[in-house]
Amino acid sequence: MRAFVLIAASLVIAACSSNPTTTEPVVYSQSEVADSIHIRVGRTIIVDGTRITFEAVESDSRCPMDVVCVWQGDAVARFVVEQSGAPSSGVTLKLHTTLDPKSGTGHGFRIELLTLAPYPRAATATKPDEYIAAVKIVPAS
Repeated sequence: MRAFVLIAASLVIAACSSNPTTTEPVVYSQSEVADSIHIRVGRTIIVDGTRITFEAVESDSRCPMDVVCVWQGDAVARFVVEQSGAPSSGVTLKLHTTLDPKSGTGHGFRIELLTLAPYPRAATATKPDEYIAAVKIVPAS
């Protein structure tokens, strides 16, 4: 009986302390995203009914800040742009920090990758869930 109580208590504590894995998208107006906003990898924002998800950093070959390199390198961030309620209509954009394209268009918006943080360090590997992209989102012309 005592073991049962300990196991039950452990399960209750574990359930209460766990973090939810999904988060609700943050809704922005066009004026709020026209300068720049920050999106954490794995998160979605909504602008005028259009969902923009920062899915992943596909590659990051940027020269670490504490190393001298011949080339500054490049990182590629993958975004998916889709109409809310129509996930099959997604447009995938692979935006670069140094090379082209630095911006792309999907569902009436132009998304421009301004910066990608954190900047690499030689001694510390960046975990995939640590990336935050600064993007500018404007109506496509």
